[in-house]
Amino acid sequence: MKQVRFIKISSFIIACILVLFFYLLINLPLPCEQECNFSITKGENLKSVSKRLKDEKYISSSILFQFYIKMIGEDKHIKAGYYQFPSPLTIVNITEIITNGKLSQNNNSFLIVEGETMSEIEESLKEKGLISSSSSLKNWKKEDFPAKKYLNIFSEIPQDAPLEGYLFPDSYHLPQGLEEKEILSIFIDNFIAKACGELSRTIEDDLFFDLKEQKRNFYEILIMASLLEKEVSEETDKRMVADILWRRLDTDFSLQVDATICYAQYQSFKKCSLTVESFKIDSQYNTYLYKGLPPTPINNPGIESIKAALNPLANDYWYYLTDRTTGKTIFSKTFEEHSESRQKYL
Repeated sequence: MKQVRFIKISSFIIACILVLFFYLLINLPLPCEQECNFSITKGENLKSVSKRLKDEKYISSSILFQFYIKMIGEDKHIKAGYYQFPSPLTIVNITEIITNGKLSQNNNSFLIVEGETMSEIEESLKEKGLISSSSSLKNWKKEDFPAKKYLNIFSEIPQDAPLEGYLFPDSYHLPQGLEEKEILSIFIDNFIAKACGELSRTIEDDLFFDLKEQKRNFYEILIMASLLEKEVSEETDKRMVADILWRRLDTDFSLQVDATICYAQYQSFKKCSLTVESFKIDSQYNTYLYKGLPPTPINNPGIESIKAALNPLANDYWYYLTDRTTGKTIFSKTFEEHSESRQKYL
């Protein structure tokens, strides 16, 4: 009896310690050194919001944030908008702010989410009144921007291609009255400052030197990154899928990337609904019918996807799919294994 009582008391004490530790973690204050601005777009999911909060150093753990907000039943109540967080920051007060919709009065914020297409970005700009309803961002080409300033990153873009892929995912301050070209310049300048700057630091020397070593040009890397952005979500999986897709290209194997069909048919992923007929669409973006990379990026990828395209993780797989229930990437070495996985997970 004494032993049973001891176990119960010990279990109670451990439980109390865990509860206390959890309470301390969700109330752990983090300093806000400058203006802590944060935008949430309509339809953005909890995983994306928590990842960006962690990346911006507003929270200490994205997993803890997701657990807490689900635990209190507020995960379905996150409201889109522009927020300014007070200092110090905690998981508890951030959750309260974004679920109660305590919006900032500043209406000049604009957010590009990783994987958004130019068409989707254009729609959001129009909704906020930042560009006119008759505007078309696809009308702007590389020759509309200073050749000297953007020479390296624009060198491989086809002359008539849109600037898809170069509108860097980030939060922006866009005052009313800016011209379309000014807005695009802000997005592209940020791409150079953050994407190219980060990649150059990551690979020790210079991004473009590294590309020569890989025998890939920057535009090919950007196109591949856009495929990875929509195909898989986890960093390691992205690097593995990058290896699969690069090998397919090198062996004259069709890429067969479903996301390219969405882009071919809609140029948007918000309204994509693929049917059997969708895969027969005659478009250079149909990577089932046409071999090689699509003509342009199919969205505007984030840093993680660009890094994955630059640094594929070698493996022996040739096929992959996403489990619709868990979101986990399932890899297969042969078409037979892949067919079995399709029956099991799709």
